[in-house]
Amino acid sequence: MPNRILQAVKRRRILLIILVLVGGGAVVTALLWGKNASANDYITAKIEKTTVEVKVSATGTVQAVTTVQVGSQVSGTVSWLGADFNTQVKKNQVIARLDPAVFQAQVDNSKANVLNAEAAVRGAETEINSQKANLSASRANQEVTRVQRDDAQALVRRYKELANVISGRDLEGAQAQANAAIGRYEQATAQIAQIQAANESAKAKLEQSKASLTQARAQLQQSELNLSHTIIASPIDGVVVSRNVDAGQTVAASLSAPTLFTIANDLTKMQVLASIDEADVGQIRQGIKADFQVDAYPGETFSGQISQVRLNAQTLQNVVTYSAVIDVANPDLKLRPGMTANITVSVARKDDVLTVPNAALRFKPELSDKQQAELKAKMDARRQQREAERQAQGDGAAREGGQGGSGQARSAEGEGGQRRQAQQIWILTDGKNIEPRFVRTGLTNGRITEVMGGDIREGDIVVTGQNDTNGGSRPQTPTTPFGQRPPGGGGGPRGPR
Repeated sequence: MPNRILQAVKRRRILLIILVLVGGGAVVTALLWGKNASANDYITAKIEKTTVEVKVSATGTVQAVTTVQVGSQVSGTVSWLGADFNTQVKKNQVIARLDPAVFQAQVDNSKANVLNAEAAVRGAETEINSQKANLSASRANQEVTRVQRDDAQALVRRYKELANVISGRDLEGAQAQANAAIGRYEQATAQIAQIQAANESAKAKLEQSKASLTQARAQLQQSELNLSHTIIASPIDGVVVSRNVDAGQTVAASLSAPTLFTIANDLTKMQVLASIDEADVGQIRQGIKADFQVDAYPGETFSGQISQVRLNAQTLQNVVTYSAVIDVANPDLKLRPGMTANITVSVARKDDVLTVPNAALRFKPELSDKQQAELKAKMDARRQQREAERQAQGDGAAREGGQGGSGQARSAEGEGGQRRQAQQIWILTDGKNIEPRFVRTGLTNGRITEVMGGDIREGDIVVTGQNDTNGGSRPQTPTTPFGQRPPGGGGGPRGPR
C-alpha cells in the first residue's frame, strides 16, 4: 500500500512537471509569435537622400544629316555605272551614264533645223533688199512719167492757144499724147504701191523666219540638255548609301524621276528622328541632352542634343506623336542610317534630396478603434505642444516689436496653410507603432518622390504597405480619421526594416 501511494505521488509530480514545461513553452511561443507578428505587420522602406531624375522614353531612326536621292530626268538604258554601295564620291563626279544614241540624233536634227531657219532668214532678208531696189526703180519711173505727163499737158495748152493757127487734128494728137502720159504716170504710181506691199510682206516673212530660227535654237538647247542628262553626276560629296539600278537596265522618267542612287553627305554627323508622345512633348525643349542605344551595340550609350522639336503632328493608330531632331556626332562611324534608336531624355533632375517610394504616399493603414484613439490623442498633444511653441515665439517677437510679431504670425499661418495642403506619410517609430507625418512633395519619376518639410529625417522608416495575419500584403482602405489622401493600395517591394 505505501508503495502504491508513493508511485501515485511520483506520477502526479511527473505530470505537474510536464504541465509546467508545456505551459512555459506555450508562453515563450506566444511571446515570440507576438514579437514576430508586430515586426511583420508593415512593409517599410528608408527615407534616403538620393537623386530624382525624370526621363522621357521614345523610339527613333538614325539618319544622315543630308541625304540626296540622285535620279534621272530622261528615260534610257543604263550603259555604265561608276559607283556602287559604300563608294566615296565627290561633287560633280560621274557615277553613271545612259545610252546617248537617241539624244545625239535629236541634237543633230535640231542643228539641221537651226541651219534651215538661218537660211530662211537670209532668204527673207534678200527678198527685202530686192523689193527695196524695185521700189527705187519704180519711183524713178514715176518721176519720168510725171515729167512726160506735165510736158504733154503743157503742149495741149499751147495748142489750144494756137487753135486758130494749127489744125484740129494736131490738137487732138497732142491731147491723146497727154492722156497717155497721164496713164503711164498713174501706172507707175500703182506699181510703187504694189512694190511697197511686197516689201511689207517680205519684212513679215523675215520676222517669221527669225522666230523659226529662235524656236529651232531653243529646240537645239533642249536636245543638248537632254543629251547632257544622260551623264549622271554626284551633286554632293559623300558616300553611296544605296544603288537601285544595274548596267543594262532601262529607266523610265515619263511621270517622275526614278531614283538611281542615294548619297549621304557626311556620316560623321548623324541625326536621330525621335517620335515623342503628345503627353511628353511639353517637357521636351531645344538644347537638352538625349541618350540613346541601338541594338547593334548592346550596353553602349550614345549622346546627342535636341536641335529641333517639329510642330507637325503625326497620327498612327490614334496615337499622336511629334518629331524631335537629335544631333549626334559619329566619329567612329558606328551609327548607320536606318538603325532603330531607343531614346531616353532627362527632362528634370535633383541631386541629394530626401525621397520616399511612391507607395508610401498612397499607403493608408488599417487601425483598430483603440489604436486610432491613442494615435489621435498623441497627435493632439503634439499639435498643442507646437501651438504653444509658436505662441511663445510670437510673444517674444511681439515684445521686440509689434510689427515683427505680426509678421511671425503671418508666417506661421503660411506654414499652417502649407501643412494643410501637404501629403501624408506614415513613419514606423519604434519598430511596431506608426505615426503620420505631413510633407510637401517635389519632383517624382513615378517610382520615388522628393519630399520636403515635415518632421522627417534621413534614415526614418516609412511604411509602404501592410501585411495580413498570414504575412502577405493586402490593399489598404482609409479607415483612419487622419488620412488626407485618396484611397490607394499599400503594396510594393519590401524595404529595409
